[in-house]
Order: sequence, then structure tokens, then C-alpha cells
Amino acid sequence: MAVVGIGHAIIDLFVQAEGELISELGLDPGSMTLIDDSTSREVLAHLSVLKASSGGSAANTLAGVSSLGGATYFVGALGNDQFANNYRDDLEDVGIVFIDNSLDLGASNTGHCIVIVTPDGQRTMLTHLGASIHVLDSVPNIDLGHDAIVCYVEGYLLDSPSGGQNIEAMFSKEIAGVEYAFSLSDRTLVQRRKPQIWELIKGGGISILFGNEDEFLELCDSNDLLGAVEKVGAYVGEGAITLGAKGSFVFSRDQEPIVVPAAQIEVVDTTGAGDLFAAGYLYAREKGYPSYERARMGNICASEVISHFGARPLVELSTLVAKAF
Repeated sequence: MAVVGIGHAIIDLFVQAEGELISELGLDPGSMTLIDDSTSREVLAHLSVLKASSGGSAANTLAGVSSLGGATYFVGALGNDQFANNYRDDLEDVGIVFIDNSLDLGASNTGHCIVIVTPDGQRTMLTHLGASIHVLDSVPNIDLGHDAIVCYVEGYLLDSPSGGQNIEAMFSKEIAGVEYAFSLSDRTLVQRRKPQIWELIKGGGISILFGNEDEFLELCDSNDLLGAVEKVGAYVGEGAITLGAKGSFVFSRDQEPIVVPAAQIEVVDTTGAGDLFAAGYLYAREKGYPSYERARMGNICASEVISHFGARPLVELSTLVAKAF
């Protein structure tokens, strides 16, 4: 089995700042805000980059699956700059096969994300999409000859020009052995694209829905998580909701919802927590584990990535998980 991820190819630029900066910039702590190139340059002029690494939500999830031992492919679009070469090399280094789905973009810049980490470990993101926004200019071919494929699609793609239309086209196209997973990605994205997300959900093409508690509640205009799960569960076969320090919450049509406690660990940087949770969940699902164990493996993977700066694991997750399974 393979996991194919489709998402924005983004270089993550990590910076540290006090919480006051988030207020000064008029940002919602923990959110992702889209910015243009000039705004990016202005923000970076006042901050020092601690670390730069290839990122993007779907690519981070694939890095986790690969670290667990799974076969992975990333569909993305890169610019014509040095960051593009770095991005391809980084994917190759962690065992991800890159599939370029972009047209000729000319002298475009590779997308990047300024990740502002505050002392409480919270991350607030400012993203300039650059060339990455063109990943769904055409519907990608995900029929790669594997017996089974989970195609993991990040919700951020709904901000791409043809994102909603071509995601819907993929989800409605039945390919033998292919299941689709979709991530809500960010609460503010859910606010912006709520009607489109519900169209995708009600279309019946999503097998697995990922998100955090705030995203699910926002999606359902609710303060009741169980009520939100019931509403979504009418259309989606299974889902997994991250709850931060409380762990995760999994549901499916054939069993009662389950809360799975989180591993207790000091939080340094929450960047990539949801991405790595999805990696553990998908890998455990591939291996035939029941829902509780899928979420437990997701929690373990997420706990590793929040223990340090950066959205990719620093240790082999296969070794880490082997101690617990």
C-alpha cells in the first residue's frame, strides 16, 4: 500500500517571537494567514530565521509515514529557484517520491511559510503560496500501479485557483483500490471555505476526515463535539480529531466514538502535530490496527514532533513506535 499526498510545496522558515508580536500583526494565535511576497519580506526583515526546512502539511504527513516504513508519493508544484532544488532533495532524503504536477510556471518563486513560535509552544503561520498554488491546475494522476492507495489531500488546497473544482473531480472519480482522506487543515480555512468543504463531504468521496477540535466545531457551527461528529459522520466513514493535550477522538460508522489519551510530554513547538498524527493514524490503518490503536500511534508520532522545533520527526518513528506496539 502507498500513501499519496497532494498539497502545497512550502519551505518552512521558523522564527521565535514574543506573543506581543502576534497581537501587533493582528493575527489569531495558532492560525494560518495568507500573505503576499512584499508582506513576507517586511516581516522577515525584523526576525531571524532559526531553521529552514521543506514543509507543507501533506508533505509533513508523508515524511511521517515514510519514517514509519510506508511507501510515499508527494504531488506538488515548485518554482524555478534554489528552494525548489532543496525541496526535491529533502523529499528524496526522507524517502518520498516527488511528482511534479505543475505547468510551466516561468520565473516563479517556491512557496514559503513563516512559522512564528511563541514561548508557549504555539505556532502562528504566515504563508506565501508562490508556485505551490498551481498544484491543482490539472487533476493529478494517482493511479500508480499499487494494489491500494490512500490519497491524502490537505484542505489548504481549497485556496488554490482550481482547488475546489479539481478536488471534487478527484473525489468523484472511482479508481479501484483508491481511498481519499481529507484534512480540514486550519480553523480560518474552514471559515473561508465552509460551503466548499461541505460539498466535498456530502459528495461521499471522503473515506477519512482529519481535523482538530476547533476545526470540527467551526465546520458544524457548534459548541458540541459529539453533535459535530454525528453531523459529519452521516457522510464520512471514519474520522480522527486531535484534542491537543487531551489526546485524540476517533469515530466511525461501525463503533462508538473513542477518546485516546495523549502522551505526556513537554511542548516545544506544535508545528506539524496534526500532520504527524495523521501519519501515524494512516500507517496503523494500513497495518490493520483497530481505531484505538490507530489514534494511539498518531498520538505517539505527534508527541515526537512537538518535542522540538520543526514539523518533521528527528528520530525514526518506526523505532519509536516499535517500543509501544
